[in-house]
Amino acid sequence: MVTILHRQRHGYDVRIYTRDHLPIHVHVFRGEKRVRVTLDPVEISENRGFTSREIRRILALLDEHETLIRSEWERIYGPSADE
Repeated sequence: MVTILHRQRHGYDVRIYTRDHLPIHVHVFRGEKRVRVTLDPVEISENRGFTSREIRRILALLDEHETLIRSEWERIYGPSADE
């Protein structure tokens, strides 16, 4: 697991598992809460404990750092992994 963003606004950690699968997605954690967010298209595929307000904050954070997240995914899985 690679932590892309650590303790960002509101204490969110954004991670990519190194042995994961397509589509491109990240896992966001805060304490015991976690959510899986797919990037193409952007959607919540699993939510464990976050409120809708927190989800909006998380989506804004991911949008702000989308280039970094995609770059890290490509670094881990290679340039053709998102096709």
